[in-house]
Amino acid sequence: MSAIRGGIEQSRERLVALVLLLQRAWQYGPLTQEEILRDLKIDEYPVSAKGPRKIRAYEGSDGTVRQKFERDKARIRDLGFEIETVNHDDGSVGYKIDPASGYAPPLYFTAEEERVVKLALAFCGFGKSGAFSVFNEVPATDGGLESSNYYTPVLRALKLGRSLAFDYFSATNRPRLVDPLVVDVFYGTAYLVARVKDTNEIKGYRFTRMTTMPTVLSDSFAVDDATMAIARAWRPEYAKSPRPVDVVVSTNENYADLLVRQFPEALAARKSGGKFEVGITFESPRTAMRFVLDGADRVRLQSPKSLKNELAAWLKEVNRGQVPDEGTLTFETSFPSDVLGQTLRLLHAVYQSEDGLRVSELAQRFALSLEHVRLIMDRLVSLEPMAEATDGTNTFPAHVIKECDDWDNEATDDSTYRADFSDLPEGADDPSPFMWRDLFELNIALREASRIYTDPAIYSAIEKIEGATSTSVQVEMVSNEVLLAQVESAVEGHSQIKIEYTSGVSGESHVRTIEPREVKVLNGHTYVRAYCTTRESWRTFRVDRINAVLAISPASERRPVDTVSNWLTQVGEEGEEIVVIVEPWNRWLFEPLPGAQWLSLSDGRHAVKFRVSERTFVDHLMLRAGPGAVVVTANYAKAGHDLARRIAAQL
Repeated sequence: MSAIRGGIEQSRERLVALVLLLQRAWQYGPLTQEEILRDLKIDEYPVSAKGPRKIRAYEGSDGTVRQKFERDKARIRDLGFEIETVNHDDGSVGYKIDPASGYAPPLYFTAEEERVVKLALAFCGFGKSGAFSVFNEVPATDGGLESSNYYTPVLRALKLGRSLAFDYFSATNRPRLVDPLVVDVFYGTAYLVARVKDTNEIKGYRFTRMTTMPTVLSDSFAVDDATMAIARAWRPEYAKSPRPVDVVVSTNENYADLLVRQFPEALAARKSGGKFEVGITFESPRTAMRFVLDGADRVRLQSPKSLKNELAAWLKEVNRGQVPDEGTLTFETSFPSDVLGQTLRLLHAVYQSEDGLRVSELAQRFALSLEHVRLIMDRLVSLEPMAEATDGTNTFPAHVIKECDDWDNEATDDSTYRADFSDLPEGADDPSPFMWRDLFELNIALREASRIYTDPAIYSAIEKIEGATSTSVQVEMVSNEVLLAQVESAVEGHSQIKIEYTSGVSGESHVRTIEPREVKVLNGHTYVRAYCTTRESWRTFRVDRINAVLAISPASERRPVDTVSNWLTQVGEEGEEIVVIVEPWNRWLFEPLPGAQWLSLSDGRHAVKFRVSERTFVDHLMLRAGPGAVVVTANYAKAGHDLARRIAAQL
């Protein structure tokens, strides 16, 4: 084993030992830094002798070990655990972790509920860092909401009725103190809706804009029904004084039909020359402007005049402004492995499995090598920190045992790792396999899946989750996916369907014959992966852009294997790299881009790097961004200019 791998594994064992030891300290008494630095022992790696020898987890000079200890505490806090400090009478400081700060109450799903949870997570997964692999037997792919450790303290604060503190980036990065009220998900974006502390102001905070782990404060708060009603009614376009705007656009018949499906209250009327006028009421000028920009040159704005004037000014600023030399922008290209989070996810999967999991099963679930699984899990089995200072492993809450079919060949055996809670104190609950954020993810995934499945187990699972968390979660469903059930039925029945489809940048519809294979959610929209017999290739279609299902028939031919595993975020993995400079207030538009990398600039703006496979995508993106963004990459320096001119010519 290389020295680098050895360093990683020593770091892993030290972190796991510390987090589990401080959880034990919650029950048996806080441990001082001096006790931990003096007595915490881990295995030495790389192994130079017949077996690893025990060494102190924190070795080196006094300054070095204390810096390492503080870094380890910060990494533990980054997973959502609350490390409590206790001041002793002799002036020393002790540390302990309340397990309830990270772990939600234990939940026990029935076989039917566990089945629908697996189904829901496949439909609306949360990536490799999410709850998917705790339940499902294959590695997590793309899709769903962004997984965030920030959900853990936020949900706990909601359950306890306690205030929160965190840093948040809007125009600037600054501390916020709030009373959390509701977690809302709008079209795939998660917000905390909260009352600004010691005021009556209700605001929404995007989780992706939080820049520090939220801290659950000791301050409790009360909230009346009227305030909760305001919080539940909050929307991302919320304004203190909403000004509804009636917008009229002209377009062709096909796009008018699409708008009527997307906006059920819209009114459409046929005009001369085959044109249609569509009237829609928006809650504010800002949402009206966004609608017109999304329509681009597929719609022609008729009224109101004030919006026409605003649009004309906007179009003049599309992709215009000063940019730095692209060569001076250095993005982080590699990220340190989250060894603590990875280890705890493996541990939680074993906790969740009544019969234990084999090495091969864990390797498949988490896309790890067999050697890597053995390395991680054997540490949990043999972990015996501070053995001389305690009553041994029975008082240490790892609770993992290893069962070998062939102990003589242990290094290659497909061993089983099983959780054993027989030594827990009488009446104590089994350790929960769920972080608070896991239950949030399960709740969202089940709610999304309920749009196409009517299984009663979905609703009973949601009821159990919300009963355990007491957390108010709202999900703004996509209402214009009227054909989703038919698409899902074609997936389950392995059928071929003929559809009328309007692409994201076209005003015209085209007939396609497709064989749907998989349905997933990303950024609030549902997509279907299908073999398109019209184009004779695998393609991805957005369900709300399917105008009609024209025919259904059995799929009778064998199709080539789809070589793209993470098809949902393919735009983030393929195509040409592009860099855009973004004003802070316009960052929200670029945050959902798969694989986006960010860099803060000295002038307060942000640089974002991502990949694109179509130039038209960049044209429409820069049109929506308007004066808030400018492209740095030379090949796209004029992106959006022609599109803006075409729209301006129609005003």
